[in-house]
Amino acid sequence: MNTGSLRFEDIGAALASGAPTVQAALILFVVAACVKAGVAPFHGWLPGAYSSAPDAVSVLLAGIVTKVGGVYVVIRLMNEVFAGLAGPGRAFMAFGAFSIVLGAFAAIGQKDMKRMLAYSSISQVGYIILAAGLATPLAMIGALLHFVNHAVLKSMLFVNAASVKEQTGTTDMSKLGGLAEKMKITGWTSVTGLLSAAGVPPFLGFWSKLLIIMALVVSGQWFYAGLALLMSLVTLGYFLILQRRVFFGKLREGFEDLREGRASLKTTSVLLAAVTVLAGLIFPAAMILLDAWKLL
Repeated sequence: MNTGSLRFEDIGAALASGAPTVQAALILFVVAACVKAGVAPFHGWLPGAYSSAPDAVSVLLAGIVTKVGGVYVVIRLMNEVFAGLAGPGRAFMAFGAFSIVLGAFAAIGQKDMKRMLAYSSISQVGYIILAAGLATPLAMIGALLHFVNHAVLKSMLFVNAASVKEQTGTTDMSKLGGLAEKMKITGWTSVTGLLSAAGVPPFLGFWSKLLIIMALVVSGQWFYAGLALLMSLVTLGYFLILQRRVFFGKLREGFEDLREGRASLKTTSVLLAAVTVLAGLIFPAAMILLDAWKLL
């Protein structure tokens, strides 16, 4: 109503001119996008929704809904509406950093497998929002790459949680243990997911986090770069806790006749794990070819 348009460039121009009603509307719009994305401190709905939803819905929420409905909106806004405005970028970087820290440390204390994955999602989305707030070309490439990486690996991990629940009847990690002995595919694809989420090479998560940290360093954001690196170690820590309590160690009594999950779950998990591994191996070669193409 104030700009006569809903086109991004027109709204961006109105923001640059300082129109207060447009600025107020955009602030509310951004808050709504952050709620949808599960960004702290607007994340209250996410852990309960992810952990209590039916397994198929949890996969959909973690892999697609929050990414497309919230994170993608933030990336587009920073690229096309808030471009050149310092305030929104600083706010998104602060929200992203807060999400990284809160999600990572909250995940450590969880007893339910799906709830731990939910808090992990809050933390990993924080990396994307942090990079989107920085909004340099390198940061945006890192944000988009981590967008893809997180959608793939978190879908895979929730598929594995569905497989565990189907076979054991629970995702309470205190009642699980040693499942990799009977569920080898589920156990080892989960290893792939945790290594990619923690940013371990050669998985795709290594390259996305490396680009984000490099973008922060190049821009002189040393505090955020150090925080992003440190929280990657915390990510590795809580995923190792999950892996040890669910898949490693001695098989718990009562699970002697346990079998691998049904074929559809196994196939989906293996395909998503393959994407994570192959994309991580292909990405540096693709960047080299792209540079060579530019020189021709």
